[in-house]
Amino acid sequence: MNKHILLGIDAPISPATQQALRSMSEFVEQLAPQLHLILLHVIPVPSISSPALGMYVGYLQPTFVTSEQRSLAEDVLRNARTELQKQGIPSGQIETLIRLGVPADQIVKVARELHVDFIVVGSRGNSTVQKIRRFIAGSTSRRILQIASCPVMIVNSPQSRQPADLVTWYEESITHYLQEHTSDLTVFTPLEVAQMFAPPSKKAPGRKEKAAAILALEQLARSGVLCRHDVKGEMRYVND
Repeated sequence: MNKHILLGIDAPISPATQQALRSMSEFVEQLAPQLHLILLHVIPVPSISSPALGMYVGYLQPTFVTSEQRSLAEDVLRNARTELQKQGIPSGQIETLIRLGVPADQIVKVARELHVDFIVVGSRGNSTVQKIRRFIAGSTSRRILQIASCPVMIVNSPQSRQPADLVTWYEESITHYLQEHTSDLTVFTPLEVAQMFAPPSKKAPGRKEKAAAILALEQLARSGVLCRHDVKGEMRYVND
């Protein structure tokens, strides 16, 4: 009897998903001919979000998939399939799907529709980008665990690096986040950046971290990545 496994694939393929793909070698050894892998990439619906407490956070209604989004989805699924074939899984045992919506909800929906035996997803753990994502929209892997009707395996990402320079750390963290959410409207404040992009070794940011967050936001504003707005005496930085 075939075992159907659903593997969520993000774009670009993150270290967490790469780790999940590598973990498939264990299933190859155990299931071999009975293994059927379903690779699912969910094109996320645009959202309006802000790390600020009390501000609106929500998803816009799904519209349509652009040619660029579909091309990116096809590329990451093709790369994921190639990686699995290198591990000895025949192409005929790998199926690829593209959906539009909220990633966690779509992953669980497809799992139910196709009656998969279990779901495998990567988790970025406590990386700075993942911290702010969880703060804004919640953890994708955690929501899958909550609503899935089949077993779920969460594969953790490798250990994150430590910062050499705090301003560069915050600037790169914000830039990375924006690159992963190109269709989102996101509002940052210095305090929120200092808290949510805090280095792994810092449980709570101090004055040095807050000052570095301000400098990083100002540099991104001067370079045109963010726009600076004064809202009732508080500086906010928006990616519009």
